[in-house]
Amino acid sequence: MLCPANGEPLVIIEVEDVELDVCPEGHGIWFDADELRMLFLKAGVREELHALDQKLERLKKAKGPKRRCPRCSRKMWKVAAPGRSEHVILDACPDDHGLWFDPGELEEMLRSQLVEDEALDRVRDYLGAFISKGNPIDPDD
Repeated sequence: MLCPANGEPLVIIEVEDVELDVCPEGHGIWFDADELRMLFLKAGVREELHALDQKLERLKKAKGPKRRCPRCSRKMWKVAAPGRSEHVILDACPDDHGLWFDPGELEEMLRSQLVEDEALDRVRDYLGAFISKGNPIDPDD
């Protein structure tokens, strides 16, 4: 699969039986359909957030580059996810293959939804540096 941001191959990293597809240059992270729910389930996040990816609102007039889905290469939709101040704009495959998070977007969304610090800390423990803004991934580590 190719990174929607720069077209380079994504690196697959398995975290607690959840495969993460990350850009080694730090451009973002791809969650296949249901992987976000699996991560939340494993981290013990309250149940009403497990289907958060199904509550995203499609934006018809969103700014930003039209990115392609790493799975099917179709142009992805811009969708609004809850954020602390305003919505976080994500890229979502129109065929429900998954979600693309640019650096900082996953952290922003999680901070707005996981009001109890323990749940946010558990998700951070699972994802480690992958949710920190701008940290490139070194595939040789």
